[in-house]
Amino acid sequence: MTLIRYALCALALGCLSPAWAINKCTDANGKVSFQDAPCVGEGEKIDVRPTTRGATPVPPAAAPVGEGAFGPTWQRKNYLQTQGIPQARAAVERNQRECTAPPGAVATAGPLRRGNLPAGNQFVQEGAEKAADAKAACEERTEALREQLRVLERELAAMP
Repeated sequence: MTLIRYALCALALGCLSPAWAINKCTDANGKVSFQDAPCVGEGEKIDVRPTTRGATPVPPAAAPVGEGAFGPTWQRKNYLQTQGIPQARAAVERNQRECTAPPGAVATAGPLRRGNLPAGNQFVQEGAEKAADAKAACEERTEALREQLRVLERELAAMP
């Protein structure tokens, strides 16, 4: 039974929030001081209680850290040299090969082959318009790929 009493007393004491008394004292010259002993002269008692919420710790100031041998700059530079720029060049070359490939729009066999179509036929005119549109789109795509390549090369040149 005494064990239960001790447990209940410990629980009750644990639930009570601690409070401290601090005395704000003023001396004859008007200087204010704080102490835990009662004031000799003029003073007032201040009750201090801890907050119910935990104090948020202040994170330590981050010291500037050097990048190191294999830091982000080295990784980006390595990527540009080994993958970024070579892949961009390959994309430009692949696009140029696709642009210069012979168009498969005109039939070479069957009833609509080139030899059976009269001059000025609607089918031939539509094919020429489609080819001109495809060439313009191809040149636009090539220029966009070249611009991407130039951006990557400038970024690499600007790196230390």
